[in-house]
Amino acid sequence: MSDELSDVLHTIHLEAQRLEALLGEEALILKSARDADQLEAVVQQKMDLVQHLELLEIRRRQLASATNKDDDALWQASLTILSRCQALNAQAGADISTQARYGKRALEILGASNNDTPIYSAGGETLGPLGGQQLGKA
Repeated sequence: MSDELSDVLHTIHLEAQRLEALLGEEALILKSARDADQLEAVVQQKMDLVQHLELLEIRRRQLASATNKDDDALWQASLTILSRCQALNAQAGADISTQARYGKRALEILGASNNDTPIYSAGGETLGPLGGQQLGKA
């Protein structure tokens, strides 16, 4: 294996480990409902890492095809880490979707939903938007 391919594989492995740690941090932020700015910073770092990993993968494929060497233990270990990253990222997406649904439902209960569609009576009169209820009344 060439030195350059070895270096690329090593860098991919390190970046995959960084991505896994970052996804763990993202999960903690989502579960504790911490600062949105902190979450945004982690998401930006995650996107930057993924972009760097994509570039490294392109280079790895080029070097692997030139040396006819594509099955390396470090590469397999990196793929295992990246598979865990994929699962962590899917879970983060599910957590975000759940939180968004809870937030939307809370806004609907408070009468502050984004649904401005009016309700019409049988006579065609506008009755107001859907969803809002006054708190404290049945």
